[in-house]
Amino acid sequence: MIVRTYCARMDHGGCGLLVHVENGRIIKIEGDPGSPLSKGYLCAKGLAQLERINHPERLKYPMRRAGKRGEGKWERISWEEALETIAGKIKETIARDGREAVSFAQGTPKGLELFLMLRLANLLNVPNVSTPGNICHVPRETAANLTFGFFPIPDYDHPPACIAVWGSNLFQSNEEGIIGIQLRQALDKGSKLIVIDPRKTVLASKADLWLQPRPGTDLALALGMLRVIADEDLYDEGFVDKWTQGFPELKKHLHQYPVDKVSEITWIPKGRIIEAARLFSRTKPACIQWGNAIEHNLNSFQCARALSILMAVTGNLEAPGGNVNRPLPALMRPGELVQIKRFPDKSEKMLSPEFRMAAMMGFVPSQIIVKAILTGRPHPIRCMYIHGTNPVLAY
Repeated sequence: MIVRTYCARMDHGGCGLLVHVENGRIIKIEGDPGSPLSKGYLCAKGLAQLERINHPERLKYPMRRAGKRGEGKWERISWEEALETIAGKIKETIARDGREAVSFAQGTPKGLELFLMLRLANLLNVPNVSTPGNICHVPRETAANLTFGFFPIPDYDHPPACIAVWGSNLFQSNEEGIIGIQLRQALDKGSKLIVIDPRKTVLASKADLWLQPRPGTDLALALGMLRVIADEDLYDEGFVDKWTQGFPELKKHLHQYPVDKVSEITWIPKGRIIEAARLFSRTKPACIQWGNAIEHNLNSFQCARALSILMAVTGNLEAPGGNVNRPLPALMRPGELVQIKRFPDKSEKMLSPEFRMAAMMGFVPSQIIVKAILTGRPHPIRCMYIHGTNPVLAY
């Protein structure tokens, strides 16, 4: 028997799968040519699902520690006992120490688990939900939403004439529903490729122009490209006049970033910065394929804002082959799913209300949770529910 499904646990891709099943056991996994997204493509991680499912050390049922911490002794318990134990510990902590003494922690989600955790926390009025969002996706989403109201997706269906891959490598890891085969097909149709990456990846080796910035200087590079575009009138005047505010102020701000200075900051030759700005702005349509690596640097939020502005002023925002808005289907809105209205003062009760942009997304930066555990300030964490992460390694 062959079951059609999709890959959803290894990254954010969603590639179509054909799963071969015999006697209730998966024996083979392959890409589904009928998938409108992946068209039969499947990466090594998708193929590894067979090994992952059948691995002898895979956890299949709840286990409770039976010895001292670190002894590695565990005993199997029922799901009912596991749920009663977890719920009991959470209720006990709330009754004894208050709701602020409980924290939920989530690794990078690959499905609805984060939303369901937020829903549980909001219904309990527990304010502290920690995720790696500050170094994974959230700076880009927040910056884009504050700049123009949506998260921009590269439109590979109308192949771009130019693609700037910035801090992303779709040949190794998919990004937010965009997969490598989409980029590969666009390149096969002749799209120009600019790659911004300190490392010479396989993708960088295929680029028409590879920029190798000093790590942590992406914001300066983006501002330098904007400076070239502004100085040489390479921006889309019609779009800027009709759809933007503050462009004169932006041009004034860019005076602080002459290309010579940007070259010194980024270690990229001046000529290559100018070449990248001209190629991206003159080759229409163009899109930016940005990635998680942007959030691993300083000034990630402001960098994402600068890249959002770069999409807009070149006239590639909401343009076929540019960066577009892909509205969600007419389903339950995320705020309704997580029951945010049941906890209206959540942002004021979080451990880090001063981090307003993190509060907008409903989470506490992980390092703040660690500080509260170690110092007890502004209040101690007495109970932590950890899902799909390892704070000892990741926080």
